[in-house]
Formats: sequence, structure tokens, C-alpha cells
Amino acid sequence: MRKSLSNSDLKKILETTNERDLFMVGHIYIEKTIERILEKRFNIPSKSIDSTRFTTDLKMDLLSESGLIKGNVKKNVRLINSIRTRYAHKLEPNEQRIGNYIRELDYLGSAPKLTSANKKFEKYRLCVIKTYSVLDKMKK
Repeated sequence: MRKSLSNSDLKKILETTNERDLFMVGHIYIEKTIERILEKRFNIPSKSIDSTRFTTDLKMDLLSESGLIKGNVKKNVRLINSIRTRYAHKLEPNEQRIGNYIRELDYLGSAPKLTSANKKFEKYRLCVIKTYSVLDKMKK
């Protein structure tokens, strides 16, 4: 994932009805964007970033301590990672906990009106797209 995606492209990718796919893929796009920021801003080779020892928490610590990522963007990345972790390590993740994580996500701007016509995880999708967009701008 070297090339940036448009919001509409990412929205299409996140239209899956499979919860596990949605949460895993949403997280992967966020994490890969963080990795590109680390490559560009800190000149960290992709080989090092791809190491299993270079955890998401470590990547976030670098961005956080450098002041590049903070506030609600940082909070969203942590929540998106927490949701992914639940789905990666549990056969049946606690739906209430996942719902709580999603409720805590920030729209990073004005909140759209969500109606009953919106899908179950629409807030998650919107927050992943906005978080991705904010992070993608940091690569430049």
C-alpha cells in the first residue's frame, strides 16, 4: 500500500458485511499509513518497520512522542487497534465492548447525522476514513 487512497476508494473497501474483515482491513490501512509516515518523517527503512518486533504500540509511541500525532487522532488509532486486537485474538469478541470502543471514536470534524438507514458499523467506517485521511496528510 504505497499509493494513497481517496476517501471514496477506502469507503468501497470498507463496505464489507463481514465484521472481522471490516475491523481487520480498517486497521491495516491505518497501520500502513502510520508506517509510511515513519519511513518519510524518520527515515526508518521499511524492512525495520515490517519486523514483528516493531509493534503498533511502538509505532504510535514514536509518533506521539514526536508530537506528530495527538488528541483525537491518537485516540482513534488506539481504539481502532483495540477493536482489531479483539477480532484477531477472540473467536467471539464481546459485542458490548466493541460497541463501546466505536462509541468512543471521534469523527474528527462535524458529526454526520446517522439515521436508522445507516449500517450497523457506519460510525466505525466514517472514523476510519477520516483518521486515514488525517494521517495520510502527515506523510507529505
